[in-house]
Amino acid sequence: MSTPRPSSMDAADDRVRPATRVLALVIVPFLLAAFVICYLMPARTLELFAWGIKPPLTAMVLAAVYLGGAFFFVRVAVARRWSEVALGFPPVALFASLLGVTTVLHWDRFTHGHVSFAAWAALYFAAPVFVVAVAVRNSRAARGAVLGPGPRLPAAVRIVLGGTGLAELVVAAGLFGSPGLVGGLWPWAVTPLTARTLAAVYALGLANVLVAADGRAPRVRLQLEVQTVMLSLIAIAILVRRGDFAAGPAAAYPFAAVVLAELAVVTGGLISISRSRPAAARLGHSGA
Repeated sequence: MSTPRPSSMDAADDRVRPATRVLALVIVPFLLAAFVICYLMPARTLELFAWGIKPPLTAMVLAAVYLGGAFFFVRVAVARRWSEVALGFPPVALFASLLGVTTVLHWDRFTHGHVSFAAWAALYFAAPVFVVAVAVRNSRAARGAVLGPGPRLPAAVRIVLGGTGLAELVVAAGLFGSPGLVGGLWPWAVTPLTARTLAAVYALGLANVLVAADGRAPRVRLQLEVQTVMLSLIAIAILVRRGDFAAGPAAAYPFAAVVLAELAVVTGGLISISRSRPAAARLGHSGA
């Protein structure tokens, strides 16, 4: 009689804690509401959102991140294992922290008294604290769990994603630290506030760096799926709002091509680990 093979991780150590699930469920409605406003009604942010975002393309790019974030936190709420979602928490914390600092730096630009601003302030002042707190608690609880062998991202995909992530972090640092200088080079009009908002978006490149450094399918799959959602929406936004580009609509196509190229790499990574999974399952079954 064959001995049952252990799972790739000890589920008792690697479970998603109740507090993490609760936080995820609390955050999702905020993100979905912001997505609806900023992506479907980007020209009406002055009356409907925490601040008036111009041009609408910036609002739609931010909204793409919101829907990707909602997708991520729904998956967190239903995930069985912390290892499946853990890599997403550092980028989320960085994104929320930068927007919290941005809110303080540009306080006078927001629509105070509007319910959307109250939601914005609550989210970006509180979320970084709670996101870090639940991530640290879950990580400590799962410290003894050991991830077993399994499919990994191809080396070429990891190299490209790692390089892309580092480049995005450099862009984020420039937009946040020198919004006037770097923002003046941006392909569509940005103010210091929108430049720093875009910096928070590009800071999510940290996810690519973490995915490249880890590479294990169970830990990186969700991050690749989230990026598929965000990049697809950003590509659509660029093409729909191509008239927002300062150099004219034609300038949108090279920018969209870069986004689509990254989407292709991410999708390729997902396909590669999905194809590896059946082979790994057959191997595990033959050794049982």
